[in-house]
Amino acid sequence: MRSTLTAALLVALAATGAVVLAQSNSTPPDAATLQQVMNAWATLDPARAAVFYAKDQKLVFYDFLPRKYTGWAAYDKGVREGLRDAKSLSLKVVNDADVHVSGNTAWATATVDVELALKDGTRVRLDGRWTSIWEKRGNEWLIVHEHTSAPLTSTTEK
Repeated sequence: MRSTLTAALLVALAATGAVVLAQSNSTPPDAATLQQVMNAWATLDPARAAVFYAKDQKLVFYDFLPRKYTGWAAYDKGVREGLRDAKSLSLKVVNDADVHVSGNTAWATATVDVELALKDGTRVRLDGRWTSIWEKRGNEWLIVHEHTSAPLTSTTEK
């Protein structure tokens, strides 16, 4: 169960990143763009999400597990490993998404409803949080940092 939950957390928001871009990366990100990133991750193929991310080797992406990826190559590899047991993934940006643009930088915050189905039949639902930092590079807006998390849950026994 622990390995299933670990895989679920890794996959869920690895994430947190499009099958086909509904809008060009040349316009600042908005709530629709954020959902496109989530749709890309939901394909279970990090290559689909890659179009949204800068590829600098020293960029940091925080995810559930492991604690941190440094560079897109590490992120891609880690997510592929975490997705091995996934059958399907749904990531829905909740209507609280907010994007702030200042010059060539934008930061976005959103909560994300996550549903993960594993090949063994296990289903996991998570309430996710996602913060992303975007930078305009040339004509494209790319994610240069992101942080995903889920609220800790606790149970009390009497």
